[in-house]
Amino acid sequence: MGARMRFICAAFVSLIVLSSSLQAAPTVVDLTTPGSSGQINGAWFYQADPKPTGTGYIRSFVRLQTNDDISQGYNTDGRPLQFDENESGEFTRSLRLADVPVVTFGETEYREFLLDINESKGGDKRLLSLDTIEIYLGGSGDLLDYPNLGTLIYDLDDGADNWILLDYSLNPGSGGGDMLAYIPNSLFTGEGDYVYLYSRFGENHANTAGFEEWAVREHESEYEPPVVIPAPGAILLVGLGSIVVGLLRGRLIS
Repeated sequence: MGARMRFICAAFVSLIVLSSSLQAAPTVVDLTTPGSSGQINGAWFYQADPKPTGTGYIRSFVRLQTNDDISQGYNTDGRPLQFDENESGEFTRSLRLADVPVVTFGETEYREFLLDINESKGGDKRLLSLDTIEIYLGGSGDLLDYPNLGTLIYDLDDGADNWILLDYSLNPGSGGGDMLAYIPNSLFTGEGDYVYLYSRFGENHANTAGFEEWAVREHESEYEPPVVIPAPGAILLVGLGSIVVGLLRGRLIS
């Protein structure tokens, strides 16, 4: 094999190895500045202060409340509850797929979920990590025994231990909403008319106070599009590919 061909092979091997390492590295979406956003496994996460959020505008479907560093749980009509879910049927209940709003941005449809967090206002205690989101489609609304909640259709940690950083001080107080999650509608296929959302908080920045609550909005007039930005890994990979192509062209020409 000639020197030129060895260089070409080495360049492509290096690009493949680097691409694999980028894909395996955890993605952290930092939502600690107003209007910030990021993408993980095809879903968009958007720091937001949606208003209004009173009765008739949002419908809470799971509330997590504990004094422990880790807070976790999922929505269901089943009892007894498995983790840190609020026992009241007003705050922890089943959620039909038909009740999750579909929002279109560009040419892509998403299902929208709203998250409201409650933490301390001062210092690092205002920060909270959202470490796991798993969404399932189930055949009934009273399933228990996580993770046996039907068909898993979205996993924040698919491929890496990804997480999202939230800042309570951006929108203090309960009921205001802190994050909008947009999950591609194309994933919501297969059997099951009920949506289960399991989430886990506090692994990277501990839960310190209050509760975490997931809800859906009911008024389309209140929907706001997220700020869509390319994922950093994709930008870097494209840039590296361009550099390699440029080097190859230079070698081949010379």
